[in-house]
Order: sequence, then structure tokens, then C-alpha cells
Amino acid sequence: MANLILWNVYNNNDSYTRTVSCYQLASWLRQHGYTVKVIDFCHLMTTAELVAITEKHIGADTLAIGVSSTFWTSLDKFGTEFHVEPSWAANARTALSNKKVYWLLGGSKTMVYNLKFEWIKFHGFAEDQLLKWMDENSSKLVRRNMYDIKDSTLFFSEYDYIQSRETLPIELGRGCQFKCTFCSYPLVGKQKGTYIRDYDQIREEFIRNYNEYGTTRYHFLDDTVNESDEKIYALADIVQKLPFKLEWVGYNRADLIWSKPGTMQALKDSGLRSAFFGVESFHPTAAKVVGKGWSGKQGKDFLLKLKDEWKGEISYCLSFIIGLPGEDRDSIMSSHQWCIDNDIDQWSFVPLHINPTGRKVWKSKFDMEYESYGYSFPNGTVNWKNELWTHSEATVLSEELERSLQDYIRPTTTLLLGLTSLGYPIDELMNTRKIDLDWNDIRQRVKDNIREYVKFQLR
Repeated sequence: MANLILWNVYNNNDSYTRTVSCYQLASWLRQHGYTVKVIDFCHLMTTAELVAITEKHIGADTLAIGVSSTFWTSLDKFGTEFHVEPSWAANARTALSNKKVYWLLGGSKTMVYNLKFEWIKFHGFAEDQLLKWMDENSSKLVRRNMYDIKDSTLFFSEYDYIQSRETLPIELGRGCQFKCTFCSYPLVGKQKGTYIRDYDQIREEFIRNYNEYGTTRYHFLDDTVNESDEKIYALADIVQKLPFKLEWVGYNRADLIWSKPGTMQALKDSGLRSAFFGVESFHPTAAKVVGKGWSGKQGKDFLLKLKDEWKGEISYCLSFIIGLPGEDRDSIMSSHQWCIDNDIDQWSFVPLHINPTGRKVWKSKFDMEYESYGYSFPNGTVNWKNELWTHSEATVLSEELERSLQDYIRPTTTLLLGLTSLGYPIDELMNTRKIDLDWNDIRQRVKDNIREYVKFQLR
């Protein structure tokens, strides 16, 4: 039986991927004396399976069932606000309505969704909030130390059913030194060198997970893994001394590699296999407005140099935003063609999102000062308009380009290691077009893995 049960999901039916939030919260609460059960892959189970696993852990001391909303799929279309709990969550909660437990909701969708059910909501980082709530509802009058990422250690459980081929999520730190105009992440603009975990604890976590689960691959979840050359050199030193070969994917900034050329090799030495670069735009004006002026000047040339230097050992994905000030359709199409002509591993286009309402925990500069950047909202709260675009037009083009680029791209970053978790060789994946993958076999492997996970949880 568990004091708290957490439902975890990653909204992708074609990979076997775990997200960190519920495991982090579970580890933190266990360190303070609570029993916590994490149930993962909830969206890939039948309602009966999820309910049966949950009921197995409900007892007299169970306080609540908590649900992560971060990877819930938005049903929003061109600004119409139609948000409800996904069917897997709604159906399972309805089936458990006779249980006398509280229902908790955390994650990024707690404020932006219109919800069917009543929830006790936790906004933002929840370690301290949730521990306080558990203490209050357990009648524990205990003085607690505040959570600090610098001293944090994540312990998985033997009941999580982690397989040696899996990629595990891990935080090396939190926050970002930069303040991109479109970004509404927490802890942006942090001071250099802050909110970074103790390197000895990171090393110990790598070794513990290897010894207990055989883990050798990770998704580093930092907003900017290569935020400083000191961090990358320290990481490379740790990895080079491990008794196994570590591989990872994560978010990085290409301009920081350009400005610190020694990190090009250090990233390779650290085990990087695939990097996500938020280029946003190659257009000089648009790139400068969002805080990525380098992308509009040196971006193309350096990305090709990086591609040549890494010689297929490390892949990367480029992310572009449609609807930025000054960039028209021709510029977007030129960036798309450049990626095709230069055989970029993967790239993507997303429409600019601006939300001027109060229904966000953290706001971007665009959210707060949209008028000064030339945006207005003549129809609805997310249907922005500027001199070149409407939100609807940007959305339509992004969807068109996403369909078009599928013929060219290879799996990178999260998808790459999500597929290796199913047993596919990483080097083979990195050299295969996404369209040429055997998706029937992939989906069958996902089903097989979920069946084994469910079987283990119900044993």
C-alpha cells in the first residue's frame, strides 16, 4: 500500500519513454518517510489495467492519487479553448470514484486547461508544495528543509521495472542563464553556475543506476545542458572515468559551442549522441528579436561545420518558430529547403504561441509585452496577429511543413533514445530515415513492453 500514488505519462505512442517528474517527487517524499507508488505509461494501458494496478496500492493510509498533466495532449485548434482531461485519465478516475482519496494535479497544464473534474492543483516545481501538503494531511507537524536541486539525488525503485536497454531521465541542474523573448520556462535569467547539482552526486547516480538496472543511456533534462564550458568539462571528466560507456541526448545551444570551441570535443567525450538546438530562425531580424541573434548571422555556417566535425557520431535537431517579427513565408521556406539541401538529421517548425491571459504560472516577454512587438489579439486569447501572420496561418504552415519534412528526417534526441529503449541499435537508427523505419514493428514492441510492464505491476 502507498501513501501516494502517482500516474505518469509521456504522450507518444511510438516509443517507450519515461518522464522525470513523478519519479523525482516520489524519491523526494520517500526520503521524508512516505511510501509512494509511480505508475508509468498510463496512457498506453486499458482503463481496467490502470485501475487494477492503482487499486492494488490503495489502502487505509492512502491519501491521494496524483496525476502529471505536462504531456497531456491539447485539443486546442486555432484558439478555440477546448481542454479536458484526456480520456485515459477521465475514465480511470471515474472508475475509481468510490475510493476515498484526494485527487492531485501537477504539471504544466494545471492552469491552461478547462477541466471536467475538481483537482487540488500544484503549480510549478512541486517538491516543497507536495511535501507540505502530505505533512498537513498526515497531521505531521515537522519542520522540513526546502528542496535544493544542488543536493538532489533521484532514486528509482525496484518496482519501477526498469530494463537495462531503457533511457532514463535525469536532471543535472535547473534553470537557464538566458531570457529568450518567447520562453516562459521557470528560472530563466539565472546567475551563471547556479542551480547545478553536485558533480559527485551525479557520478554516484550514474554508477548506482548502472549497477542496479544496467542503465547506460540518459535524457538530460536541463534547459541548457552546455550552459557553461566548466559544466561540460566536468561532465566529460565524469563520463570518461565511468566503468561503462554512457550516452545521452539533451537541449544545447549551438552558439555556446561556437563561442567555446573546446566544448565541441568535450561534448563528444561526455557521451552526447544527439542534441536539440533551438535555432528559432535564420532570419537576422527575427533571430535578434527572440534573443538568438547568432542564429541569423553565424548559424548556418557553424551548423555545417559542426555536422562535419561530429561526422555522424552525434546528430542534431533544429527547431524553428513560425510567426516571429520580420520573418515572412519565403524566409521560412528558405530555411526548410536549406535543411533538405544539407541533409540535416531532423528539424521542426512550430507556430509562435503567445498567451496574454493570467492562466500561466510563468510568462514570456511576448506574453507580457506582445503589443510592443507588433502583435494584437482581435479574435480570442491565443489568436494573435502581426503584420505578416496570424496564429492560424502560422499553425497551418507548420503542419504543412511537418508533413513535408517526414520524407527527409532521421530520429534524433528524445525519439532516438525512446526507440533504443525498445531494443533498436542506436547507430542503425541514426542512419535510417524516419519514414523507412518499420512502424508496425515499433508499435508491436511498444505493446509488448507495456504488456510486460502491466504483468509485472499486477503480479
